[in-house]
Amino acid sequence: MVSSKYPRSVRRCLPLWALTLEAALILLFYFFTHYDASLEDQKGLVASYQVGQDLTVMAAIGLGFLTSSFRRHSWSSVAFNLFMLALGVQWAILLDGFLSQFPSGKVVITLFSIRLATMSALSVLISVDAVLGKVNLAQLVVMVLVEVTALGNLRMVISNIFNTDYHMNMMHIYVFAAYFGLSVAWCLPKPLPEGTEDKDQTATIPSLSAMLGALFLWMFWPSFNSALLRSPIERKNAVFNTYYAVAVSVVTAISGSSLAHPQGKISKTYVHSAVLAGGVAVGTSCHLIPSPWLAMV
Repeated sequence: MVSSKYPRSVRRCLPLWALTLEAALILLFYFFTHYDASLEDQKGLVASYQVGQDLTVMAAIGLGFLTSSFRRHSWSSVAFNLFMLALGVQWAILLDGFLSQFPSGKVVITLFSIRLATMSALSVLISVDAVLGKVNLAQLVVMVLVEVTALGNLRMVISNIFNTDYHMNMMHIYVFAAYFGLSVAWCLPKPLPEGTEDKDQTATIPSLSAMLGALFLWMFWPSFNSALLRSPIERKNAVFNTYYAVAVSVVTAISGSSLAHPQGKISKTYVHSAVLAGGVAVGTSCHLIPSPWLAMV
């Protein structure tokens, strides 16, 4: 961890601004939300919570440690990742409620809405990789609010025009997050301060932590692909097909990395992302694939 390059006055204002925003969110939850008290939601409490827990592990540990391989950002990447996840989930719950439920009264918070909000926050955690080390706390807060708002409105527009469900809408967050992160990086000032050229270099120990993050993502990716599906049969197909896809990705990624290296070594940087390629590829259609071999190819 390195010291902040901002003046002391600025360093004090940034946390205060974040705390003020959190106080505003608390007031919004107080006036405009309440919990769902229906018996139907209570019956599936355990199963729904387990899926939501898997998504939280992916976001907090998987994506948090995946970016910890950068030498000067190993700690800050994990800390800022957790900060953006907590803020993003809160704002996503309010935003989704305002867009879909608010005309009928207060926003009803269910386990499904929490899962949907967590997946919306995942988009920000993917985008921030493009600007890690180049933004301050206030800019991260703005990025969370803007991206979650943009994703929520885009999802609503696509759903109304093409009549798609939540699963189909959310399986495109990888593309949205990638382009949003690149757009933010393009808008930032190009010159880096002196002495920051080595920030993107990797270190051995943090690289192991990044591999740990990739392992958590690999283990819980089936939960991610099936989190928003309603039908038990579709959820089962999504879990099975995703497992087959990510299993093939591991074998292909490690074998290909060793084959491409002159000395037969395995590249950690390559494996971090490649082991998840299968899960990303089948995300949209994982519940529709009728046979395992289709998911594996």
